[in-house]
Amino acid sequence: MGELHVACATEGDYVAHSAAMLHSLLVSTADASVHIHYLHGPEFDPADERLIAEMVESNGGAISFVSVPDELCRGLPTEGFTGKATWYRVLVPQLFADLDRLLFLDLDLIVTESLGPLWETDLKGNYVAAVTNVLPRHYADLLAAAGFDCTTYFNAGVLLMDLERMRRDRCTEAMVEYGVSNADELVLRDQDALNAVLGRRRLALAPRWNCMNSFFVYPWSADVFDADALEAAKRNPAIRHFEGPGINKPWHYLCEQDSRELYAMHRRQTPWPRFRPEGRTPRRVVKRLRRQLLTAIRPV
Repeated sequence: MGELHVACATEGDYVAHSAAMLHSLLVSTADASVHIHYLHGPEFDPADERLIAEMVESNGGAISFVSVPDELCRGLPTEGFTGKATWYRVLVPQLFADLDRLLFLDLDLIVTESLGPLWETDLKGNYVAAVTNVLPRHYADLLAAAGFDCTTYFNAGVLLMDLERMRRDRCTEAMVEYGVSNADELVLRDQDALNAVLGRRRLALAPRWNCMNSFFVYPWSADVFDADALEAAKRNPAIRHFEGPGINKPWHYLCEQDSRELYAMHRRQTPWPRFRPEGRTPRRVVKRLRRQLLTAIRPV
């Protein structure tokens, strides 16, 4: 199998969340040698670097930290709902000129199964392997208006990338150019750039390799995936991805209980084991307790 090279990118207060994701990756992929490439901006705290490194190494992994200069994101939209770090994935082919293949993972996911089989996927000449994104209707309409085929538009949270092929065809330059040129029209920012440049040479992965919240929420998921594959992903995901706004994150109080526990199980094994769920207020606590009580006494 060789060494698995996995990259992730962080900024702001996502360091503790990154630790939970990395812990899940390492314990789930203990059957392989894993090297983490941890991308961050110039402001990254050295104390956090030391804590992350100690956790990764104590769980059998290796880690390298890569500081990404701000000028590499010049002209790209980095204000509002996404920052600089979300664009780091389009820079990966150039940042790792000595690597031919790399797996990029978002921080708002938990790995539940060895990623060895995913790593060994034959890309069949494609630039990238990824799972198709099930989209809310309003985003689908906006993307369609921008010229995207929403039946093939992929999610960027889990990307198996052929870096050598992407470098040869200057994909990073094309994605940055697309992002800069369309900065005011982008719908899902870096994901638009990835799809615009790589979309025609994307290998579709089974949905269990990136089981998103949308699979459980939107009935039209059944129009995107084979019924058996969709059910397998929901029942037994290899990667559980908590995409979407704040209340969808497993560290938010309004996220459903099973998801919060899956995250908390790994978070407790990191240098940041104690945390208060975001969005927890007395009113919401009472409302949740009342709903649980009514469920418990409802006649069958």
